[in-house]
Amino acid sequence: MAVRVNTRLDLFAGEMRQLLTGSTGQVVSFIRSVTRKVRTRAVLTCPVDTGRLRSAHREEVGVRAGHVYGFVENEVEYAAAVHDGTGVHLIRPRRAGGMLRFETGGQVVFTSLVRHPGTRPQPWLREAMEDVAGREGFRLVRR
Repeated sequence: MAVRVNTRLDLFAGEMRQLLTGSTGQVVSFIRSVTRKVRTRAVLTCPVDTGRLRSAHREEVGVRAGHVYGFVENEVEYAAAVHDGTGVHLIRPRRAGGMLRFETGGQVVFTSLVRHPGTRPQPWLREAMEDVAGREGFRLVRR
């Protein structure tokens, strides 16, 4: 009788593990749904110039060491600068002794240094996550 109970408990534990962390389990399905909603919201609210940033969003959902995770990312090389903004910085030519060329006010300007005032943050990914996660019942904790 005790062996039968242990077998049943093992089966129950296996079923719970599948329910919680299996690829078709309810928890993974829920996290996949929330992650997809975050990605959709991020794509819709992403700043657009050429469309490259908007088209580069990627989502992933999985289970690692018994923990279910989901994330949305954008790995375009300038994504962080757009998302977090930039501070005041200097722009110099790529080659030593070179010149920068740009147009301003309809005139072509050549210079060896530009003091850029920076750009304001446009945190579309964070805002998408905060909006969707809050509606789905998550409590956001900042580190």
